[in-house]
Amino acid sequence: MGQDSLTHAFLTALPGGLYYVFYSLLFYLAVRNRHTVKFFRLIISVLGCDFISNWMESLLRSGGFPSQSHSLELLAIAVVRTTLVGFTFVLIDRYHSLLARKEHEQRYQRLFLMTAELKNEIYFMKKNSEEIEQIMGNAYRLYESLSDRQIEPQILDCALAIARDVHEIKKDYLGIIMGLEREINNEYPETEMKFSDLLTILKEVTYSQIDAKHLSIFLDFQCQDDFMTQAHYSLMLILKNLVNNAVEAIEFERRKGRVIITGRKVQDDYMVSVCDDGPGISEKNLPRVFQHGFSTKFDQTTGNIYRGVGLSGVKSVVEERFHGAISVMSQPNVKTEFQIRIPTSSLEEEA
Repeated sequence: MGQDSLTHAFLTALPGGLYYVFYSLLFYLAVRNRHTVKFFRLIISVLGCDFISNWMESLLRSGGFPSQSHSLELLAIAVVRTTLVGFTFVLIDRYHSLLARKEHEQRYQRLFLMTAELKNEIYFMKKNSEEIEQIMGNAYRLYESLSDRQIEPQILDCALAIARDVHEIKKDYLGIIMGLEREINNEYPETEMKFSDLLTILKEVTYSQIDAKHLSIFLDFQCQDDFMTQAHYSLMLILKNLVNNAVEAIEFERRKGRVIITGRKVQDDYMVSVCDDGPGISEKNLPRVFQHGFSTKFDQTTGNIYRGVGLSGVKSVVEERFHGAISVMSQPNVKTEFQIRIPTSSLEEEA
């Protein structure tokens, strides 16, 4: 490209090109497996390859062996370059460690939430199994009652078949429950958790949902009194439902707001509050929010009304599992607050 001939240009650039050839060959011989090489050996290999390759390049350029002073200069250059390479390797390793840790935490959070959902579904399934037991008993009592009367054999056989079929359904139902419990205990054997850690998981998961929907909602978690509990799955079910309801209420109204979650100990009870500044609940609907099947929300895509099992399930867990109480108060377009009172004896394992 310049005024020199192509041959002269090639000979001028050749030593610099051979530097990379020497470096590659030496590095290949020194580090055969980059996945298992130790960091110290890697740094020494980089230093040696850099110095020897530079020394060979200098030899080719000058046509003679480099002087002692020039060799020391090449060594100093190799040390500086190796230091930069080592620092870069450390930064890359730290970055990968952070990514791995973050991925592990996200996996842990997803596993915990999935386990919490399954644990509480199992709780409701066990409640349903009790109802199945009652249905089976009623069917068998009906059969016995009909047997004492002169009823056609076909009707008696039908009543007995109903009792027998319900019994088989119950056995299958219990088998499913046992299988789910076994798998959950094997996959996630965590037996207890701090209340503050539970809030941290809920906060990160909820913010991920808020970010995915491009909402401007601020979450304020205030854990004034911490405790260790084995009831972390049930607590997550309660708080997740209440916080999700608050976020959805703000989303459907104005997509901007604030949700405050507080937990504090009051004498022998633990008080949890979930408050939002969304549209609120009308006075007409307020007495019915805990009824099974009641809901004012609907899917804007399909137009289907939501099932409304969330708050009724929350009330059931608070009252039946924790022997506590839940209440709600609302001022339309000002705030809605759910307050939960749970005896500390139902929660705490260690103070």
